[in-house]
Amino acid sequence: MVHEEASMATEVPPDGWLARPVNILLAPYLDALSERLSRMADLTASERAVVEGSVRESLGFSAQLKLNRVLLLELHAAGLEGRLDASDPPGRWAQFLDRACTPDFHAHLRGRYPTLLARLATVGRLQSQAVQRLVDRFVADREALGSLPGHPHGALTRLRLGEGDAHRGGQTVALLELEAGTVMYKPRCMRVDRALEGLLARVLAPDPQATRIRVPAVLVRAGYGWAEFVDHRACEGETELARFYRNLGHWLAVMRLLGGTDLHSENLIAHGPVPVVVDVESLFTPDPPIPPAERGLAVDIAARAIRGTVLRTGLLPVRSMGPGLGGLDISAAGSLPGEQPRIQVPTIVEGGTDGARLGMTLIERPRSKNHPSPEPVLARYWDQVVEGFSELTARLNALDAHGDLRPLLEPFTGAVVRRILRPTQTYAELMRMLWHPSSLYDAPRAHARARDVMRRNAEVSPGAPSTLPVIDEEIADLTCGDIPVFTVPVSRALLDSTLATWRSVDEALEVMTIQSALVSAYLNEKALPPRVVAPATPSRRERLDPRRRAQLSGLVRRVLDAAVRGPDGTVTWISPVLAEHGWAVRPLSAELYSGQAGVAVCLAQYQHEVHQGRADPLEGLSQTLEGTLAVLRATEDRVPVKQPGGFSGLASQVWTWSTLHDLGTFPGALERARERAAAITPELIEGDGLFEVLGGVAGLIVPLLNLVDQTGEAKWLDVAAHAGRRLEATAKSVAGDARWETSMFPAPIGGFAHGTVGIGWALARLGLSSAGSAAERRRWLELSARAFDFVEGLYRPELGNWVDLRRPEARDQLTTWCHGSTGIGLAAADLSARTGMRRYRDLFQQARAAGLREGFGWTHTLCHGDLGLWELLETGRRLAPDPHGPEQEALDAELLSGLEARGPVAGMARDAFSPGLMAGMGSVIHTLLRMHPESRLASPLLLGRAPGVDRGSV
Repeated sequence: MVHEEASMATEVPPDGWLARPVNILLAPYLDALSERLSRMADLTASERAVVEGSVRESLGFSAQLKLNRVLLLELHAAGLEGRLDASDPPGRWAQFLDRACTPDFHAHLRGRYPTLLARLATVGRLQSQAVQRLVDRFVADREALGSLPGHPHGALTRLRLGEGDAHRGGQTVALLELEAGTVMYKPRCMRVDRALEGLLARVLAPDPQATRIRVPAVLVRAGYGWAEFVDHRACEGETELARFYRNLGHWLAVMRLLGGTDLHSENLIAHGPVPVVVDVESLFTPDPPIPPAERGLAVDIAARAIRGTVLRTGLLPVRSMGPGLGGLDISAAGSLPGEQPRIQVPTIVEGGTDGARLGMTLIERPRSKNHPSPEPVLARYWDQVVEGFSELTARLNALDAHGDLRPLLEPFTGAVVRRILRPTQTYAELMRMLWHPSSLYDAPRAHARARDVMRRNAEVSPGAPSTLPVIDEEIADLTCGDIPVFTVPVSRALLDSTLATWRSVDEALEVMTIQSALVSAYLNEKALPPRVVAPATPSRRERLDPRRRAQLSGLVRRVLDAAVRGPDGTVTWISPVLAEHGWAVRPLSAELYSGQAGVAVCLAQYQHEVHQGRADPLEGLSQTLEGTLAVLRATEDRVPVKQPGGFSGLASQVWTWSTLHDLGTFPGALERARERAAAITPELIEGDGLFEVLGGVAGLIVPLLNLVDQTGEAKWLDVAAHAGRRLEATAKSVAGDARWETSMFPAPIGGFAHGTVGIGWALARLGLSSAGSAAERRRWLELSARAFDFVEGLYRPELGNWVDLRRPEARDQLTTWCHGSTGIGLAAADLSARTGMRRYRDLFQQARAAGLREGFGWTHTLCHGDLGLWELLETGRRLAPDPHGPEQEALDAELLSGLEARGPVAGMARDAFSPGLMAGMGSVIHTLLRMHPESRLASPLLLGRAPGVDRGSV
C-alpha cells in the first residue's frame, strides 16, 4: 500500500547554527513579500508581522534543510585551505559564518554549484508567492469564515505554515489562529470533503450526530477552501472508548466503499468518541497492477487479494518497509506509542565549532492526535472495530440492494481527488539526493541517477510513474522543494467502477484482514496480549485418542480449506506473519515461526503420522503439501533473508529441510538444507546484532549441528564455530556473569527466544559438540555457565518465577517459551540430560513448578501459551517423574477438553486465521501429533531432530 506521509515533519529542526548565512540568501524574497504585504490595506500592521514572522521561520527551516550539507562541506574546505586561522574551534566557526555572508562567498557558490542559487531563488519565490496567495484569500474570505463551527473571527494572531508537504509551487496546508477561533487553510479542491460529509449524514442517519464519524465542516472556494479546526480530546470512560473503536470500523466500511487511501495517523484526529478524518483527498483510487512475485501464482493471487482489501485504506496497522522508516507504523488505528522504532534523522553535531558536521540522530516519532487515550490499548477493542465494519457494511449492502446507494455518490461528480502514485518518503529521500552537494555540483548526472532510481522504484511500487516525461516533471518539482502531486476529476464512470469493485468484495476476507492487521500494531518481540485466562473447562479422560484424531483432522481441514491455490498448483495462505519489523498481513513468508516453512512442516508431519496410522487421511493433503513446498522453495530463492536465526532467519530454512529429510518422504530435502546452510555467510554472522535464538546468530548453531549429524560434513561445524566466536566477542559482564545487549533489546534480558537463556543454551550445545578447538569449546561452555549465572540472578523465590526485565515490576511474570519459564525449563532440561549437571535439573524443577502453578487456559500456542507448557510438563514427566505431578493422561485430557470447549485460541492473533507453527493453528496440529504415545516427531522448541527421539524427551 502506498501512502503519503508527512515526511518532513519527522525531521529534527536545525539548531540554527547556519541560520545567518541562509537568511541572507533568502532576504530578497522575504523583503519582496514584506513590501507586497505593506500595500495591503485590509491587513493590519500586527497581522503583517504575524505573516512575516511565520514565513521567515518556515522558509528558513526549509532552506536550512536543503543547504546544511553544502555549507558544512564549505566549512571543512575553508579549513583545509587555511582560510580559517582563529585560535580555537568556535573562533574558526565564527570566521566561516562571517565569510559565508559575503558576496564573494555567494559568487563562489555560484561557480562551484551552478544550480544552487537558482534553485534557492525558485524556492523562495514560489513559497513567498504561495503565502501571498493565502493572505489574499484570507482577506477576501475573512467574514465568511464565521460560518464555520465555532464562528472563527477577528484579527489574525498566529499563522502556522507547513502543516503538510509543499505541493504545486510551495503551497501547503496552514493553520490560522484568529482572535476568536482557529481555521485550517487547504490549497486544494474541497468539494470532495463536502460530498463525503453529505454521504455520512445520509447513511449514518440512525446514529446520534454527536457521536457518528464525520469530516470537518468546510467552506468551499474555487481550487481551495477553509476547514473547521478539530481539537484533540481524549475519551471519557469505557463507553466513549468502545464507541470510538466501533467508529473506526465505520470508517473502514466507508473507505472500502469509496476506494479511500492515505488514512495515516496525521489524517485522523480523535475528538472524544468520534474519529474525525481531516484529510480525505485520496478517494476513488483504483487497485494498482501488481507485478508477478515469481514465487508461484498462488502468491500473486494472494497479493492481489490483500491489496484489494481494507488494508489499502491506510487506517489499519502496517509496518513500513520504506527507506529510513523500517518498521514504523503510521496508520490511523495503529501508530501506538511505545510500539514504534526510533527514526534516524540528519542533525548538525558539534555545531558552533569548525568540526561541525551532519550526523544521524535517533529520535522518537512525535505523538500524533489519532488516539482516544494517552495510553491506548488497541488490543482490547479489536472486536468493536470488526463489529463496526460489519454493521455499516450491512447497512450499505441494504441501501445498494434497494438501488439507493449509487444516487448518494452523485455529489462527488466533478470533485478533484488525489492519486498517490509514489510513497512520499521516496520523494523525501530523492529530494535529499538532488540537493546533495555532489548533485548541485553536477546536476545533469544527478538527474540521470534520479531518473534511474525512480524507474526502479516503479518496478516495486505498482502504479508509480515509469515514463521519462512524467519522471522529469517529478524531478522538476523536487528541485524546487515540492513533493509531486497527481490529481484526477471524479467522473460518473469512475464512480461506477468504484462501486462495482466494492460489490465484488469478499466480506469474509475483509473481516479476516481486519482481525489480522490489528495484530501488527504490536511488535510481538516487545509485547504480549493482555493475559485473559479462560474459564475452567471440565476435563474428560474418556476416548482420548479418537478425540485427538477428530480435533487434528478438523484443524488440518481448516488449513487446507483456507489455502490460496494457483492454477500452477502452488499453495500459500494469507495471515499475520512475523516480518523483519514485527507482524504484517501478507502472503506467507518463508520463515519457520509463522510462515510457509512452519506450515510445510506441520502438513508433512501430519502426512507422516497418517502413514504410521496415527492420524486420519484427508483428501487433497498431498497436493497441498507439494504446492506449499513449491512456494517455499521459490520464496527462499527470490526473497533475500537478512537474519541468520533459527526461527525467522536462514537457519530456520536449514532446520525445515533437515526435518523434512528426517520424515523420509522428500527426495532432495537434505541437499536443499545444505544449500540454505551455504547461504549463511561470514558477513551475515558478523553483521548480526540480534544475537538471539529466534532471529540472530545463536539460532544457527543447533540447526547446523543437526546438519553435521545428518551429512557427516565437518564444514558446517566451522560456520557454527564462527557464530560462537561472534557471541563470545559481544558478551557483556557484570560481576562475572554474561549477558548480551542486542539491537532489539539494548538492555540485556533473560528468556529463550530473544535473550540470554537461548544464547547460553546455544553456546552450551556448541561447547558440547566437536566444533572449534578444545580451548574454544571450554570457553563456550564457561561463557554459557556465566550466562546461566545471569539467568539465575533473575529468579525471585517470592514469585516462584524469573523476572522479565521488560516488565520487572509485574507480579504475574510469564510462563512462556519466548520470554518466560517454559523456555528456561526446556533449555535447562536439555542441558541436564546432556551434562548431568545438577544446576540445570534444579532450574528445570523451578520452571516446572512455575508452569504447574500457572496451569492451562491462556492460549493454544507453542510460543506463548498452553502448548509450550504442555511440552515442558510432558518433558518433566519423562525426565524427572514426580509422584505429585500430572500424569500423561491428565495433561492430554485437560488440553483436549479446552480445545473442544473453546476451539484453538491463538493469543495475540485472536480470531485472525493463522496457520503458523509457533503462534497459530500449526501449534495445535503439531502438539496433537506429538501427543500420540508412539510419536517420534521433532519439536521446533529446541530445534530438535526426530530420529531416535522418544516422545517428550530432549
